[in-house]
Amino acid sequence: MALQGLSSFQKFDLESFLADKRLVYQKAAPWVVDGQEAGSKVTLLIMEDNTVYSKPDINNSMEQLTVKVKSVAPSTYGKLKPLATEVQITDIEKAVLYGEYRNQLSITASVSIKGA
Repeated sequence: MALQGLSSFQKFDLESFLADKRLVYQKAAPWVVDGQEAGSKVTLLIMEDNTVYSKPDINNSMEQLTVKVKSVAPSTYGKLKPLATEVQITDIEKAVLYGEYRNQLSITASVSIKGA
């Protein structure tokens, strides 16, 4: 018999994953749930990845991350300069790996200017 419900016991350590990365803002769009705007989907770019991975050929530089930010309108990010404003992910509510190869990441958190 196969065990059930195991996925609810897996936790992705987003803070450790982001520790040696430099993120920049790309864009913000409405996050819509059931026809209602729930907040923003903020797209970030990993400009620099200095993480030491188990295999030397792994690097996530120039990959995108999308962060769902609850109750914050996309216009809030209007003053950020795409590909120039360095940001950080804070107040992490959820970070979940998904997909057949567990190579997709769903993040619900806040996005703020780094150092602000």
